[in-house]
Amino acid sequence: MNRRQSEGVSLSGLEYLVSEEIDRLSKFTSTDEGVTRLPFTRENRLALEYLAKRLNEVGKRVYVDRMGNILTSSGRESRRNDKVVFCSHYDSVPNGGKYDGTAGVVFGILLLSLLGKAEAERIELCAFNCEESSLFGRASLGSAFFLKGKEALGDYETLIGERVSLTKLIEEADFQSFSQVEKPSVEEGTRFIEIHVDQSEELSKKALDLAFVEKIAGQRRLSFTFKGETNHSSLMNLSARRDSLLASTSAILKASELSKLMSSDEVVGTVTRLTNTPNVMNMIPGETETTVDIRGFSVRSLEEFKGSLTDYCRGVSEGAAIEFSSSELSTMDPATMDSAYLEYLQNSLTVKGLSSTRMNSIAWHDIAEVSKYFPSSLILLPNPAGLSHSPREAMDLTSFSKLLNAMLEIFGGSHAPN
Repeated sequence: MNRRQSEGVSLSGLEYLVSEEIDRLSKFTSTDEGVTRLPFTRENRLALEYLAKRLNEVGKRVYVDRMGNILTSSGRESRRNDKVVFCSHYDSVPNGGKYDGTAGVVFGILLLSLLGKAEAERIELCAFNCEESSLFGRASLGSAFFLKGKEALGDYETLIGERVSLTKLIEEADFQSFSQVEKPSVEEGTRFIEIHVDQSEELSKKALDLAFVEKIAGQRRLSFTFKGETNHSSLMNLSARRDSLLASTSAILKASELSKLMSSDEVVGTVTRLTNTPNVMNMIPGETETTVDIRGFSVRSLEEFKGSLTDYCRGVSEGAAIEFSSSELSTMDPATMDSAYLEYLQNSLTVKGLSSTRMNSIAWHDIAEVSKYFPSSLILLPNPAGLSHSPREAMDLTSFSKLLNAMLEIFGGSHAPN
């Protein structure tokens, strides 16, 4: 244990360090408002380069895979069975907040920088790329590739800007050129912990320091296409119109209705994107594409929502002489966190003075993907603004610092039994 750790670090001092680290990463953005750091962009690459350098400074070498995922290494193989990997992501949505994902990456960096060299050897950091689904319609593509390799890639194309295949972007990025070591082995039983800002105001309202997540909602991501016929907007015979945009509103309204009807099943659906052709003032739209995001805590409710919404939109389209087609962009089932380690962490942190609760997360996280292969834990920190994927996103720096100080004590001393 080093001197700084054994004496403790003041909360105000930690808050300064946290704020400084997060502000540095937030500068890698293509927009003035919020943080825009989409995968495979210049800003994304600069952030990766910065993180590799920063991790070298705290005594780690880095492995970078083809998707831009970063995994640290102590520079030699370690077969110890108490390894813990802290993880989160460093990409963002367009005009997002500066804490989403970044907070967890910064937590790992600061933990490594404040631990002694011997203690830091049991800790690694994994910074995932391509967690957000904005670009490809599928969340956690980075962590899926990290865990499963090329079979996770699929036939994805960008949904923002010019259509480009994921395969082409990977080839052009050449992220592996940043690697300093061969891919470190991650032993069976290695524990993964993700620290993430809460994406609601629940914790702040309850004045709690953190939440331990027990279950993460699964997702069904759908694409609906409505094909009608382009015509002049002066057409007075409404029954002769084949308005694709009008038909597409069935998805928006029905998703909202089903969310209310099935609220007891803890499932919610949102029409998130609409592309209209031609998108001009004086023409009846001839083709409209929408994407739908369905989230829920059981496979049954997810499938029921998906089926009800798809069938309804197909029926509305047939009645309006509209061609309707649907496809599934991605399927992710609900994930359960490791209950034994959750119990250990909650007890340990309670003893150290942190107030907490347990909750489920409707928002998806990389740790859900990881949990299919390794014992996993997700800890959420308060968000006073109650907003996420927004420039107004916030995080309670005091709670972050209290958690970091407590983790320094946990991992600087005796660790949890297996």
